[in-house]
Amino acid sequence: MSTKSVHLQQNHLRMLELRLWLLLAVTALAVAGGLALGLALARTPVVQDYLPSGPAFFHKALVTHVVFSFQVWLLALLAALAASTASRPGPGLVGVGLAAIGGMLMLVVTLAGWGEASLNNYVPVLDHPLYFAGLVLLAIGVAASLWRPGTGLAALGWCYAVALGCFALASWRLPAEMDPAFRLERLFWGGGHVLQFVNTGLVMVAWQRLSGHQPTKLSRLAFVLLALGASAAVVVELRFDPQGLAWRQAYTHLLWYMLPLPPVLMAADVLAASWRKLDWRSLAGWALLASFWVFALGGGAGFALGAGDTRTPSHYHAMIGGVNVALMGVVICLLLPSLGRPIGSPRLPRWQIGLYGGGQLLHALGFYLAGLAGVARKTAGAEQGLDSVFKLVSMGVVGLGGAVAVLGGVLFVGQVLTRLVRHD
Repeated sequence: MSTKSVHLQQNHLRMLELRLWLLLAVTALAVAGGLALGLALARTPVVQDYLPSGPAFFHKALVTHVVFSFQVWLLALLAALAASTASRPGPGLVGVGLAAIGGMLMLVVTLAGWGEASLNNYVPVLDHPLYFAGLVLLAIGVAASLWRPGTGLAALGWCYAVALGCFALASWRLPAEMDPAFRLERLFWGGGHVLQFVNTGLVMVAWQRLSGHQPTKLSRLAFVLLALGASAAVVVELRFDPQGLAWRQAYTHLLWYMLPLPPVLMAADVLAASWRKLDWRSLAGWALLASFWVFALGGGAGFALGAGDTRTPSHYHAMIGGVNVALMGVVICLLLPSLGRPIGSPRLPRWQIGLYGGGQLLHALGFYLAGLAGVARKTAGAEQGLDSVFKLVSMGVVGLGGAVAVLGGVLFVGQVLTRLVRHD
């Protein structure tokens, strides 16, 4: 076989891997949407009795909704970005297969009603061996795609490795006989914090690619600082007991002091280089601008949180929303065209980006205002104590923003899946 034929075959396999990772990522969003419908059904009298595990299905569906809409979606996009720039296919095709099997295992456990829901921070789980097996397969599959030469994502690969190492260390150091709920919370606390460095790295990469901005010394410094921040988790693990309060607080401080600077430097670098060159009316410019606004709102909210009120979900919904809208832009503007499957007219994608980004902005703003008025997080119905017009209006904005963002998400899934599954 000639060198040219080998190159063409490798490129074909790499494109196939990219397509499969995108399919997994977008399918994860579709599954998360279906589970959101299940959440509504689980609160419906009579209907809830026919669901797997009855009314208890609500918390089980909530766990997997979160895992698919955050972990599976974001990690599959990370692997897709690695595949899009890799110099050769490597083990990526095996990786996407493992990740897909892992996702199916988690979904089967959920739909069968197995395991108890553990609503941990960052990575909620169903306490069942097959669910943990699914998470492990997902982690290994993403690592197989990410840890290979030529991806250009060295900093993110390092952050991801540190996160997996923190999960492994916590699993080894926490006694098996301790309270299951406490053990699972501590098991995912450290690594979950480090995954936020991965998510931040994702939005930084997305900003670069949407702007077409080539790496500079400042952007490289931003990625170095990101990797150093994640590395500090190793010190936390070696110095503190994972059962203690100091260990938990150290990870909170890690995000406070080590995470904000890298995206600020990257945003400044991208804006300085692209302000006059980039067509901000283009779809890529529109997605970049929406991401900046939503991400900035979340970052600002993170420095003015309350104690147990809805300012906390305002922070993390906006941060993840800013990451998501940038990644949606990358998928539509760059990854689909690289597969030869572009979306023809930019009109619908423009609406989709606007609806999702604007909806997330309203959703987060409503949560923040409600938190200022004292509305507690993780409450629903009468427990919210909506005893004033301000609280009612604020939570109304939360609901409106959420509905608009969901519509934008549905449009994204429909557009991208249509392009990915069509026959050439």
